[in-house]
Amino acid sequence: MGREAYQVGMEQRLRDLSLQIDSVRSRLMDSPHDGLRMELAAQLSWLEHRRDSVREKLDALSDEPDGTWEDLKAEVEDEWDALIQDFEERVANLA
Repeated sequence: MGREAYQVGMEQRLRDLSLQIDSVRSRLMDSPHDGLRMELAAQLSWLEHRRDSVREKLDALSDEPDGTWEDLKAEVEDEWDALIQDFEERVANLA
């Protein structure tokens, strides 16, 4: 897969994750449990921070020379995989 196709696909995955986070956040607003709401709000903020980190690395791919972008792509993939695992473990059941 070429760089541009990879970036387009990863951008879509990031948008999809953002929609899932927004869905959980909207359900949180309706929760009568303040403790749970606060805990999940903190988890969502942390996940959004990690998502933004993946996005920054993805944006940096366009500046990488052809010979080295694969290395940064591997970093993006590793961070993405960890982010998705964290999302699934922490809040996916609420999405």
